[in-house]
Amino acid sequence: MKKAVMYGAGNIGRGFIGKVFSDSGYEVCFIDIDKRIIDAFNKDRQYDVKIVSDGFKKIEKVHNVYAVDGNTEDAVKKIAECDIMATAVGVKVLPYIIDNIANGIKMRMKNGRGPLDIILAENQLDVDALMKELIYKKLDMKEQEWADKNLGLVEASIGRMVPPLTEEERKDSPLLIAVEPYSELPVDLLGFKGTIPELVGLKPFTPFSFYIKRKLFLHNMGHAICAYLGWQKKYEYISDAIRDQEIYKTTKNAMELAVEALSREYPQISYSEIEANKDDLLQRFHNRALKDTISRVANDPLRKLRRDDRLIGAALYCLENGVKPDEIVEGIVAALKYDNPNDAAAMKIQSDLSEFGLDYVMEHVMDLDKGSELVRLIERKLKK
Repeated sequence: MKKAVMYGAGNIGRGFIGKVFSDSGYEVCFIDIDKRIIDAFNKDRQYDVKIVSDGFKKIEKVHNVYAVDGNTEDAVKKIAECDIMATAVGVKVLPYIIDNIANGIKMRMKNGRGPLDIILAENQLDVDALMKELIYKKLDMKEQEWADKNLGLVEASIGRMVPPLTEEERKDSPLLIAVEPYSELPVDLLGFKGTIPELVGLKPFTPFSFYIKRKLFLHNMGHAICAYLGWQKKYEYISDAIRDQEIYKTTKNAMELAVEALSREYPQISYSEIEANKDDLLQRFHNRALKDTISRVANDPLRKLRRDDRLIGAALYCLENGVKPDEIVEGIVAALKYDNPNDAAAMKIQSDLSEFGLDYVMEHVMDLDKGSELVRLIERKLKK
């Protein structure tokens, strides 16, 4: 049986990529450091994924799985031996797993193994370049030459939403995970060094920057705007906020601006295909079975208001492509008003606005130049 390594046994690792590997005929080794999770994998060698939608629910079993501790030499050996690998640990955690990956590459080279392609399920712009920089620092010149020919760092766009489980469900099994039905896995066609694997739902594509921008500036942006507007109207769930006609209209209009910008940069992709994705997302936001809370989606506005993230990034992207981002600016203003006392980042923004003013936040959080067009649009919207 072909062997896959899934580094990270969290929501995306268990609920998406690990399941894709298993469904595609691989034996899947999860690498993690949570002993409870590791023991559960090795006891049952299978786990349940609950597919949920409005009025619909089914359980699918994921077979041929086990786990090793990322703090042991076993992790290095599994990386050296596998046929395909993926990471889903979060960008902040990547530096902590690099030693294992680099040592696995060295062992792989020493043992005469073929290419290693790593699918990077991290939802971060240019994560392939970041990973290359981190890994190559651990390799000598000869090992870097091997990696140039044999190490594929494959960007992926992760669009599947993972709802929270109840406490009762968590007690039943530490491995149970719930997901929405959507399971498309776009990846960078040019990132592979070996033969492109036949994986369920895999969609190799170039130029892959389209999918990265579609995820960040259409999906994430629309989701965030719905959340920040929903907070203002005291909704608890995204599925309730999107049913508010005023919120729905603003969210939909903002997403249509991103559709227009994407279609201008990527004329080779039909407008109707990009628009169909927008319509699908709006429908998925309605999914009550996801139990997706406003506070989860709105969490950490310091990050979501960064220049390269979903709100400011989407607005700048629209302006670069000749599209005026009016409704996106409405979402930015709503994010600036997000005053959830349980969100430290939200409280930091509120404190900075109160103590230093809007100009300070636009310069130090959003990294916007004073007098720029987007600054003027935000100021104008706040005055209304």
